[in-house]
Amino acid sequence: MVSASWKKAAPTVLTALYWILALLYWESLLHAAVFGGFGMDYWYAAGFSVSLGALPALAVSFLKKGRFAGNVILTLVLAVLYGSQLVYNSIFGTLYSAAMMAQGGEAMTSFWRELLSTMGEKCLWLIALFVPLAALLFLRKWMAGAMGLGGRLLLLVLTLGAFGLTRYGIHLSGSGMFTDEAYYTNGEIATNQTTQRFGLLTAFRLELTRKQKTPEQAAYYIPVEEAEEQPKEYGYNVLEIDWDALNAQTEDKTLLAINEYCSQLTGTRQNEYTGLLKDYNLIVMCAESFDTGAIQPEITPNLYKLYQEGILFENYYNSFPNTTTDGEYALMQGLYPDTGRSKAVSSLYASRESYLPFTLGNAFAEQRGFQCWGYHNYEGTYYGRNESHPNMGYTMRFAGDGMTFTTTWPASDLEMMEQSVDDYIGQEQFHAYYMTFSGHYKYDVNTNALAKRNFEAVKDLPYDNTTKAYLSCNIELDKAVGYLMERLEQAGIADKTAIVIAGDHFPYGLTNQQYSNLVGYELDAFSKYKSSLIFWVGGLETPIVVEDYCCNVDILPTILNLWGLSYDSRMLAGTDVFSDGTHAAVLIDKSWLTDKVWFNANTGEIRYLADEAAVPEGYVENMNRLVATRFSISADILNSAYYNYVFGKEQVTVDRLGWYRNR
Repeated sequence: MVSASWKKAAPTVLTALYWILALLYWESLLHAAVFGGFGMDYWYAAGFSVSLGALPALAVSFLKKGRFAGNVILTLVLAVLYGSQLVYNSIFGTLYSAAMMAQGGEAMTSFWRELLSTMGEKCLWLIALFVPLAALLFLRKWMAGAMGLGGRLLLLVLTLGAFGLTRYGIHLSGSGMFTDEAYYTNGEIATNQTTQRFGLLTAFRLELTRKQKTPEQAAYYIPVEEAEEQPKEYGYNVLEIDWDALNAQTEDKTLLAINEYCSQLTGTRQNEYTGLLKDYNLIVMCAESFDTGAIQPEITPNLYKLYQEGILFENYYNSFPNTTTDGEYALMQGLYPDTGRSKAVSSLYASRESYLPFTLGNAFAEQRGFQCWGYHNYEGTYYGRNESHPNMGYTMRFAGDGMTFTTTWPASDLEMMEQSVDDYIGQEQFHAYYMTFSGHYKYDVNTNALAKRNFEAVKDLPYDNTTKAYLSCNIELDKAVGYLMERLEQAGIADKTAIVIAGDHFPYGLTNQQYSNLVGYELDAFSKYKSSLIFWVGGLETPIVVEDYCCNVDILPTILNLWGLSYDSRMLAGTDVFSDGTHAAVLIDKSWLTDKVWFNANTGEIRYLADEAAVPEGYVENMNRLVATRFSISADILNSAYYNYVFGKEQVTVDRLGWYRNR
């Protein structure tokens, strides 16, 4: 009797148990490999795995034939999915989102060397992902029977019960900022953060089902303006805008909410540095994986020279651990990227048809009549820069479209500089922009042509070969800077030119330990993001020291103020570092650092740099709301094409987040 009952129930029990354990196994491997362990909230991922595990068993049960084959196919698909995440994270330092699947072919074409190399390095992890398949083959004869109605109802109850209990546990965490409930419901949370808490498949589900914010959610925190301390003769970096007239033009809740927010701000004050460099030429570089470790007096002397002169930033932080397009977007537009977007539909690409009056290319063109030049030593179609960058005011040249290179992955920054300087150096005054490429991962002489090209200069340094290769790649950037300086000096305009070099993100091709060895201090959640911003000003006899905390988004408003260009500081997330605004270094996960407090949004850790008793009451809570607001309003400005509306330009439809978030 028992044997017969078990024979009848075995397919249901074993199939459900197999899938629950398989998903728990894959999630555990992913967490161990990517996050280095399991946090207190891992039980959410486990709970959702139990809930999700019953679904494949339920789905396969409806097949009249080929139930076992269905289990095998689903196992292979999921093993490949989790494996691809492990490999992608190893290359880019992050997990990919659901929307990134649409870009898989392009990534394969461009990163195939890194892909094959990383698969070799991670072969044991990848093999381990197929252990469930071996278990499935072993259990085949016990899972061969059909599942009855009772079994299906049991699986349905298990699915709903596990989901309900897990969801209730999340709800119990509270509804405040940075609670698990906020991470579960917030549409602006990145894939890594949701995966760490809720598991990969749930992160994908949340991404695919998130909706636009309600009017209530669209409300922004209005910060209390600090008392004015600067002389009254300084005005504000704002434009004259009739907010009542704007409000009368629309019923769109998002546009009205942005109006409400901006109209209540005073904006940042102009200051003694306003217009200081108005007669200077400007060259801006977003440098691939550039960071403090790339500045070495003996190895990269040109970068070192520029870093020591001009405007010195003592507390500059790079907001981004990875993702070039996000770092480039923050630098060029002074807004935080929409963190719900992926590289495939990045904020930079999404802005390609919107009016962007405050980007340097457009501001110099419209206010000074410049022809602004832009360059990138890779294909213009990659990430759509051939559309986004001309829209920001640049006449662009790319690899294969105006420039040729002796290597393709990566290409030489020196060769890009040699082919570009003549475009603008003869102009009375100019602005040029570069997105460099030589510093790109992977740092290996066998797969990276530029790491091999300059390796002789670093081979005897006291670092591992990966770190040496990173320095070797940055020697090519240093050569480009040296060539540029030589041409400026030959033309007699070096003392009337400023050069700004900012990294797009942390050099994710190095492990934390490798980078710690390079810079000479141990990295933690905060120090990992401390970076170096080069702001060289020719002819400046005494350096200007900036002690305030700042990050990528602050570069644009600082430059606009220094060149005396008109802009509205209320409509940017960044702050001119010389102004009286709130100064903070903000990281992409909404952690932040000021001269008073360092706050870790992932853990809730608070480090007081000042006497805790001297920190104003409610300071941390107010800063949290301010940071969240700046992220939220940045995304809304982008996704609503807000500048088109404000400045009377033709309204455009902004690409949503792929196929799943329609306005």
